Amino acid sequence: MKIKNIDSTLKRMIELLRMGGDVEGWAVALEGIRADFHSDPKYASSKLMSMYGGMGSLNDLVLYGDGQALVVENNEFDFLRAQLYELAKR
Repeated sequence: MKIKNIDSTLKRMIELLRMGGDVEGWAVALEGIRADFHSDPKYASSKLMSMYGGMGSLNDLVLYGDGQALVVENNEFDFLRAQLYELAKR
């Protein structure tokens, strides 16, 4: 059940990143993590958790469209990012 929740959360985050231009390649990185959860959840969880700290981390992402911050999408992304963190650390 947890893997299913992680998978759906990652899928939506990837969609939002693509809507925001994904200039840093985060969608591709999260797609790799998503695939890893199916083959080696412990490794994938560790890899994902390492994306949450430091400058330029997953925590720093802001989605933009046409030079403007996407407020609704950023709010959803922030919620999903926090949800994913809680799911992955268990």
